[in-house]
Amino acid sequence: MERESGKGGEMKRNRMRVLVLVGIVASATAVGTVALGSPGSGTSTTILAPRSTFSDSAQVNDDRIKFQTKGSTDFVTQEVTFLPHAFSGWHHHPGVILVLVKSGHVTTHDENCQTKTYGPGEAFVESGTAPFMVSNESDTETAVDVATQVAPTGSAFRIEDDP
Repeated sequence: MERESGKGGEMKRNRMRVLVLVGIVASATAVGTVALGSPGSGTSTTILAPRSTFSDSAQVNDDRIKFQTKGSTDFVTQEVTFLPHAFSGWHHHPGVILVLVKSGHVTTHDENCQTKTYGPGEAFVESGTAPFMVSNESDTETAVDVATQVAPTGSAFRIEDDP
């Protein structure tokens, strides 16, 4: 095998090294993207009340409860069913979601790996832009929750996040 010599040979070797390095980085990035993606699994959603627009602003402060909107907002209510070992995937929502656990148990997971489990008759709130996930940790029971979201008019109701 003949060895290339001189400046031209060195440039070809450097170019080959760069191409190999770019290929490795591109492959690692593709694998990393697949590994970090977090689609949900084992859930189904039924819209109980369609997306509806509340055109006014609201400012309510009564009985130790505050609720305020600035401008037009959209509301939607849905029922989410979690089969055993199902999970929502990492996501966040614009606005605020009030979640009521109808049956079974769901566990919430926040961006700091904090978890809390809720059962029938309990409720929790989702809000903010930090990644969040809901799961059913049970081997046998299905969990169902009902969620009402209030979000800025026309916004997405769910934004996918990396864990």
